[in-house]
Formats: sequence, C-alpha cells, structure tokens
Amino acid sequence: MEAYQLQLLEGIKGALTGQPCPVTLERPEDWQALWRLAGEQKVIPLAMDALAPALRQRDPEMLSRLRGVVFQTVSAQVRKTKAFQTVYRRLEEANVHPLVVKGLICRALYPKPDLRVSADEDLLLPPEEMPRALQVLEQCGLTIGKADEEQVVSCFSRETGLYLELHRTLFSAASAAYGGWNRYFDASAQRAVKVTAEGMEYRTLCHQDHLLYLILHSLKHFLHSGFGVRQVCDICLFTMAHGEALCWPELIAALEETRADLFTANLLEIGRNYLGLGPYPQGAADWMAGFDGTLDCQPLLEDLLDGGIYGGSTEQRKHSSLMTLHAVEEGEGSHRSSRLLHTVFPSARELQGAYPYLRENPWLLPAAWVQRIARYTAENRGQPGASQESVEIGERRVELLKKYRVIG
Repeated sequence: MEAYQLQLLEGIKGALTGQPCPVTLERPEDWQALWRLAGEQKVIPLAMDALAPALRQRDPEMLSRLRGVVFQTVSAQVRKTKAFQTVYRRLEEANVHPLVVKGLICRALYPKPDLRVSADEDLLLPPEEMPRALQVLEQCGLTIGKADEEQVVSCFSRETGLYLELHRTLFSAASAAYGGWNRYFDASAQRAVKVTAEGMEYRTLCHQDHLLYLILHSLKHFLHSGFGVRQVCDICLFTMAHGEALCWPELIAALEETRADLFTANLLEIGRNYLGLGPYPQGAADWMAGFDGTLDCQPLLEDLLDGGIYGGSTEQRKHSSLMTLHAVEEGEGSHRSSRLLHTVFPSARELQGAYPYLRENPWLLPAAWVQRIARYTAENRGQPGASQESVEIGERRVELLKKYRVIG
C-alpha cells in the first residue's frame, strides 16, 4: 500500500478513536494524493479532524482550503439533517411509517456525527404506503423523481439539498445475484425498533437486521464495482455498538447462506488492523478466531481504496461491474470468454437503467448494444487502452470474489 493511503487510514483511525495520529508524510505530492483520495472516499471531514494539526505545520495554505471544504460539507449535512427531521415528522403525522436505514442511523455511531456525511437518506416503506408518502413529500417541497430499475423513488429538495430514496424492498427483486436476499427482511417491519439519533426518535430495522443489511449492501456494491472505507467504518462501529445484543449463530448462518461470511470477517479485520476499532463483542471475536489465521484483508482494503465511495472512481471500473456480476450469476460455471462476451453484450434487464425503452421493448436490445458501444467509445476517446483496462479490472475483481469465497 502507498504511504498516503496508510496515512489516510491513520487519520480516520484518529477521528474514530480519539487516539493521537502519527504523521509520516513529508512530500507535498503525497499530501495532495491523500486529500484527493479522501475526497474520492467522501471522508475529508473525518480525516481533517485528526490531521489538521500536522497540516498546520506543513502547509497552512492547504489547511485553509480544506477547512473551507469541511465547513461547507458539515454545514450542508446539518441543514439536510434538519430538513430530514421535518420531513420524517410530517410522514408520521400523515400515518406513514417508514423505517430509516443507513445514513442518519450510522452517523449516530460516530464520535462527531456530522463529520460522517451522507449523500442521501434511505427510507423503507410498505408498497401500500408509497403513494401517501410521495404526496406528503411533495407537500414538503420535494421534487419527486420516477422509480428506477430497482423501483426506488428519489426525492430532492433544491432548497435544503435533502435527497431521499424511498425503497419498497432493500434489494432489487429482479437481480439474479442478490434479489433473493430480501427474504431475510420479509418481517423487518414487525421487528422494527425505535432509536434516538440527532435528538429525535426514529423507527428503524432491529439491530440484527440492520447489521446484516449494512453487510449485504456493501457486498452488493462489491459485486458491482466496489465500495468505500466509510462503509467499513459503519459496519465495524455498528458491530461494536450493538454486537453484544445480537444472536451471532443466526447472523453467521445468514452470512454463510449468502456467501458473505469470509467477506464480512475481513471487513471487521480491516477495522481492527487499520482503523483501531475494537474490541469486538465476544460472539464476533470467537467467530473471527475460527478462521484460524487465514484472514487476509489487505487485498480487499486496496480494492475499496482504489474504487472510490461506490466503485465509481473511473469509468473503466464502472464498466467492469458487468464482468463481476456475470461471474456471480454463473457461479462456478463462469468462464473468462463468457464474461468478456457478456461485458460487451449485456442483457436487456441489465441495460434498462441506462436505456429505459428496453422495459417496454426488450426486442430493441441490439440497438441498445450499438448505442452503448458508441457512447463508451465517445467517452473514452483519447484513451486507447480504456477497454482493455476495464477487462483487466474486471478479471482482477473476479479473482477477489473467488478469494473471499463470494463465488466458487
């Protein structure tokens, strides 16, 4: 790993634990690389919390610029949180009963919650409550978008910057790779609990469901093009905060069924080895010890640092996701030639998000292939190796899926 990557992890560790942050970087280009990476991972406020004293001595001008970024980011987060609280109260008054997932619930786990920024807030709603919820949100001044290919409805307020995602299910039921995971959350509304965050009470998934969802949500993105270090922090902090109350045999069984067990153990190992998190509750610690020294979290950590917040660091990496998803869907029968062909000629279902006309007219798939190839060529004009790079990233990430036993 690069020195600037390790330094960023030390900065996050300092923000999460309150421990002194050792500083080893000297060269200005290394510091620039660190802050570029922190921006890609959306953790500049967290890193600044621990690294500001060192930056004050080395580069006061950069410190001043970054303080401006942090001020704007945190101020925007505070504004969005207040707007969300108003919207949530209005929904409850209208007899709508959403479950808050991720976002605000995860922020409450951090020593300084506003430093853990959220791009959006997610609400899980029974399908029958969706029309009434959308009506309330429109009355609150939010613009209602159309449901996407996963039947998620996005709502946005230009005034406050609040961005909401309303989910009928936690995972796209149409996905062959992870649509079946919804079965673990079929009765989540009946198991829901109330928690206090940001001085207000919210209904959310019970702790057992929530940790499983955080893990499977990260795994879903791992199957696409990746996820970021912030999600690792969320999972590790949630495990520390609520792990004693969980039924670990039941949770472990679900992780094994979804082939997420080795993946999860290595996420917790990243938290323990690189972020100073722990000790974990006894159930988690005993389970991790059962891997008998075989955990190897560094390749996973390098992948998530390379990929950006949700694997979107480069267009080549985004395009590589078709190879990893195809490998998961085919399982042990996946072959390189099949994955390459599938990357160039995906199914109509996989292209519906980018080409909505395929939902009503799947027979137009060949036209979508032509459009997709033309667009990819235009986007990567001047980058003759872009296609090859996508293939190389995809193959490397398929090997990671095998390493962590996500596929056979």
